[in-house]
Amino acid sequence: MTDEPEILPEPPPPPPPGQVVKAYDYGSYIELIVVYTGQTAMVPFTLTADDHYGDSDRWRTEYQRALAAGEITLEPPPPMPEPLPVEP
Repeated sequence: MTDEPEILPEPPPPPPPGQVVKAYDYGSYIELIVVYTGQTAMVPFTLTADDHYGDSDRWRTEYQRALAAGEITLEPPPPMPEPLPVEP
């Protein structure tokens, strides 16, 4: 037995929170359309710089990975729907 301290391996990185399906550039922020792990519904998620829970950091990492891999592209925002006509 030696007196040297045992160095433990680094823990594995956390799994991605899910899959980024689309990304929209609104200029001042980016909105992702995501599917959370274990779910099937597509949900919007807005990336923010001051997220206290760390979700934006995890989604930003997955977004950057998917963008670099060519799985998604950064698109302009979808057009706003026209208001419905008001009948008299």
